[in-house]
Amino acid sequence: MKLMLVGYGNVGKAFRKLLHEKKVKELENVKIAGIVTTRGLMLKDQEEFVPDKKINALEALDEVQPDVVVDMASANYNTGEPSLSLYLSALKRGIHVITTNKAPLALKYKEIINTAISHGSKIFFQATVMSGTPSINLYRILPAMKVRKIRGILNGTTNYILTRMSQGLSFNEALKEAQELGYAERDPTLDINGFDAAGKITILSNVYFSRYISINDVKFEGIGNIEIGDALKRGNKIKLIAYADEKETYVKPMEITKEDFLYNVDGVNNALEIESDIQKITIVGPGAGPLNAAYGAFSDLILLLRGENLPGL
Repeated sequence: MKLMLVGYGNVGKAFRKLLHEKKVKELENVKIAGIVTTRGLMLKDQEEFVPDKKINALEALDEVQPDVVVDMASANYNTGEPSLSLYLSALKRGIHVITTNKAPLALKYKEIINTAISHGSKIFFQATVMSGTPSINLYRILPAMKVRKIRGILNGTTNYILTRMSQGLSFNEALKEAQELGYAERDPTLDINGFDAAGKITILSNVYFSRYISINDVKFEGIGNIEIGDALKRGNKIKLIAYADEKETYVKPMEITKEDFLYNVDGVNNALEIESDIQKITIVGPGAGPLNAAYGAFSDLILLLRGENLPGL
């Protein structure tokens, strides 16, 4: 099986390392046939990226002719491009797709999934939500369970800021610290305004409820103007909560009590609570980091090789 990696930053390098170091039976006949970035295409499997041809990812499909595209490129929330066109082209050719990139699925989930179904190809995207913590892949092992609602903390940057604010820091102090520690980007707008969490809950809504919505259908609020003093006086905390059920999906700061499972989910951790007709399931884990995201894609590759697919696809 031939892989074409798209994007070769920290996540791409971590994925390649996992592929070489993890001795998994299914990987015996898997090889990286090409790595493509904005600098061009490298037709070798080596740690140092040295492009052989100055072509883009879509053009590289013809050159590499992969069985699987693994997209670890940066997200473009305006159009989803160039990854969106790459997915559609690959899926139409029967080439499977594994992605850590939220944008195409948050914008065009229905089109992507329907393309995969109609052409007998598969798309895997665990790393788009909670990275290597199995928020999406968990759904594969819940047969016949009727999920009623999901809620969680899906953005580590805002959770870290709110955690530090509850410990006495101001918003600006907590943000600066998060940036210094590498938890927040230099421009943290997409985290602070709730957009990143909205993209993730959009994807989860589509998986768990088959709603086929886009991020444009989600109401979201951020934490930029948050005040937590009154909540702390009551012994409560403010968390940025992402919520979805069969009818609505939203992201907003909410006051929660000590009895709430999410109360003790602090720092950069993410968490998801799934309430069904059978039981309530809760998972906690890191929602970001190069190795975590790489493992999400790596686990998808193993599932693909084992013949798995999302239920209903």
